[in-house]
Amino acid sequence: MTPPVFRRILIVKLSALGDVAHALPVIDFLGRVAPGAEIDWVVDRRFAGLLDGNPRLRRVVALDLKRWKREWNAPAARREASAGVAHLREGDYEVAFDLQGNSKSGVITRLSGAPLRYGFDRNGAREAPNLLFTNRKVALRPGDRHISQKLLRIVSAPFGVEFDLSALRSEIASTEAQARRAAQVVGEIFPSSSPLVVVHAGTTWHTKKMDPGFWAEALRGLHRCYPRMGAFLSWGSEEERIEAERIRGGAGGRVELLPKLSLGELAAVYRICGHLMAPDTGPLHVAAAAGAKTVSVFRVTDGDRNAPFGPRHRFLQAPMPCTACLRKRCARDEECRRSIPAEAVAEAMAELIGKPA
Repeated sequence: MTPPVFRRILIVKLSALGDVAHALPVIDFLGRVAPGAEIDWVVDRRFAGLLDGNPRLRRVVALDLKRWKREWNAPAARREASAGVAHLREGDYEVAFDLQGNSKSGVITRLSGAPLRYGFDRNGAREAPNLLFTNRKVALRPGDRHISQKLLRIVSAPFGVEFDLSALRSEIASTEAQARRAAQVVGEIFPSSSPLVVVHAGTTWHTKKMDPGFWAEALRGLHRCYPRMGAFLSWGSEEERIEAERIRGGAGGRVELLPKLSLGELAAVYRICGHLMAPDTGPLHVAAAAGAKTVSVFRVTDGDRNAPFGPRHRFLQAPMPCTACLRKRCARDEECRRSIPAEAVAEAMAELIGKPA
């Protein structure tokens, strides 16, 4: 059977930060199986910075979904939403891939006007109403364990070819100005340190987090191996900044907070430093997509499904019988935190860094 030839393709992956990063290998795959096709991506405006400037995308259609929902009673919000849909439909898509699987993404996929709309079947969709808006349902396979493999299963369906996640690239573009800003930040704080490591401790779920003392201990362990190491702490909110200050206070010397950065600047910093430690959080996946080696900690989520994929990455899963429980509140939260030693995270990162120079 001859595979179809598509000229205009739409990817629908709206949020969140880590989920958009997980979907980035789809761009590389489509570039290989549909050379010459124009590829657009519709995304929540808050996360468009991951996609802006990507040379393989024709358009990034950024929609202000959260604000429109909050202000829907205001005529201005409804006009903006209508204009956003009109802008989306200008793409004249032949096929759309809904990689979100919820009601919101289903509506947007349908509004795109694409006659072929691929998505998850009833066993893979996150919300049942999503099934109303796609007309090609794709069944996942038992081997599709990692989330990026699940997304690639949807996108590969019309082409009838297999994919190899390990052979596909993720790419986050940074402008020249963003790259200069990142180099300036790193160079001014640690001009001659080696290696360079970043810790991002913050995450939206309390049950994904580790205590500030945990990360401080991991950094102290790494400093014993690498006395000339420089360490940065990245943060997004004021709560995360305060937490980063506590980590710095307990980690000893040569640990500094990064300033507030845009997504493109942050990705560039991660690329320069080359190493990151974090729980399951969006910046972990940004760092991996930017090319950094990572060590991550997984407690209520499944590292086999969500952790950065490939030999440049390590993850530690809580050795609890109830691990990967997906609970946002748990009576055993403290016990779960204590089940992963900071020393093990430091050792895993040292393995990735290699012998001191």
